[in-house]
Amino acid sequence: MHKVLFVCTANIFRSRFSEEVYNHLANQKNLPTSAFSAGLKVGAYLTRTIYKPALDKLKLFKIKPLRGNDLSIHINELTLSDYKKIICLDKNEHKPMVEQNIKLKNIKVEYWDIIDEPMLSSNISLPKCYIKIEELIKQVSKEL
Repeated sequence: MHKVLFVCTANIFRSRFSEEVYNHLANQKNLPTSAFSAGLKVGAYLTRTIYKPALDKLKLFKIKPLRGNDLSIHINELTLSDYKKIICLDKNEHKPMVEQNIKLKNIKVEYWDIIDEPMLSSNISLPKCYIKIEELIKQVSKEL
């Protein structure tokens, strides 16, 4: 199974949206791939589920979340070698956090440019993210 990990700061918005979109699109194409998500600085968000604007956008794209009620997960709780690709959703925001995390020292990480609220509205960032995930699904389908 080809596994992808989407990473953002708190694992309640961009990474969760990305996970749900990826799994939905992969399932539609019957691809042997799946996604999961985690956060780099979950902290107080350990008791939080997916952020409402992400749920609203998933609904707009007619995607029913598979993990809509699950709580945030810190990246250090995962076995990172299980993932073929690890994508941090905003290079400017996440690269310093990755560099400070000893568990990520020798892990290859890809960076996107999906900016968090309030710096950029979810009406702009999440549709952009959706398009990037569609491109990723096309790429992965060629590799499988």
